[in-house]
Amino acid sequence: MLPDAELERLHFAADFSLLPRAHGLSLATGVIRHTPTDFEVVERLSFAPSGEGEHLYLRVRKTGQNTRWVAKRLADSAGVPYGAVGYAGLKDRHAVTEQWFSLHLPGQPDPELDVPEGVEILDAIRHTAKLRTGQVEANRFRVVIRELDRDADTLATGAALLAAHGAPNYFGAQRFGRDGRNLELLNRPGRPNREVRGFGLSALRGALFNGYLAMRIVQHSWDATVAGEVPSRDGGGTGLMWGAGENRARDRALALERAWFELFPETTALLEQQRVRMMRRALTLQPAQLSCEPCEGGVALRFELPRGAFATVLLRELGEFRDASAAPPPEDDNAGPD
Repeated sequence: MLPDAELERLHFAADFSLLPRAHGLSLATGVIRHTPTDFEVVERLSFAPSGEGEHLYLRVRKTGQNTRWVAKRLADSAGVPYGAVGYAGLKDRHAVTEQWFSLHLPGQPDPELDVPEGVEILDAIRHTAKLRTGQVEANRFRVVIRELDRDADTLATGAALLAAHGAPNYFGAQRFGRDGRNLELLNRPGRPNREVRGFGLSALRGALFNGYLAMRIVQHSWDATVAGEVPSRDGGGTGLMWGAGENRARDRALALERAWFELFPETTALLEQQRVRMMRRALTLQPAQLSCEPCEGGVALRFELPRGAFATVLLRELGEFRDASAAPPPEDDNAGPD
């Protein structure tokens, strides 16, 4: 069981009403996800399917469903177990999203799939291996913001600032569940199943990272490297995703990381015991092809983000945008966390 003091700090690091912004106060207020079509996402894989093999890759457009629910429906329709379905990442439920799924069909022809309402198969192609989590190069977004209290030029100015300097690469609120409940998953009695365990570990690691990044923002060093820092692929600073392994930071970077992570001896010990691997994550989120233009009823932002980045985190640097979809989820199996 994690001590209350550590959980309190972790909840702080998962609460976006408390975390600092990098570029000052928000520029505007407005509403996102007024309808699913106001939030569009297109997934780009890190490789191209080969055209032959035991796995059928499906490019799917879904509206109003979460990724796991669609995966289960595809498995049922193809007559294969859920474990035979692969996908590279979770996509928003309250959105129009395009993503890839794979079905393992050794020695079988392509099946006639009966997909539910709100799901459309755009493409089908064979490949030699199952689609695995993380095999995403980037995601392209189109986000419409409505009920703005400022003109489009104000938002465009903020977007230009983000395009030039980036945003803090926080983990988004989705990682932590409603009211940060995922942080408590491993504190429950009994042994969690694999899925629950994964949610819990991801939430703990994400909160630790967010807290460290917030400290660097307060110190005005989030967008630069310090002595002894392990650089990101783009040469910027990084923060730890805690786990088992060696911390390669040295000098001032090591001192900064120790100052934060030593506040969480039980949490870090738990992560090491669970044998998750120590990794690093860039402190700066750099959007690509960021544009801002008026559209009917609001302003449309277009941008591309690398794997593992959160669109809502980028939007937060521009303003306080109420999520119109953030009502209590229905009690059904299509009410998952993505």
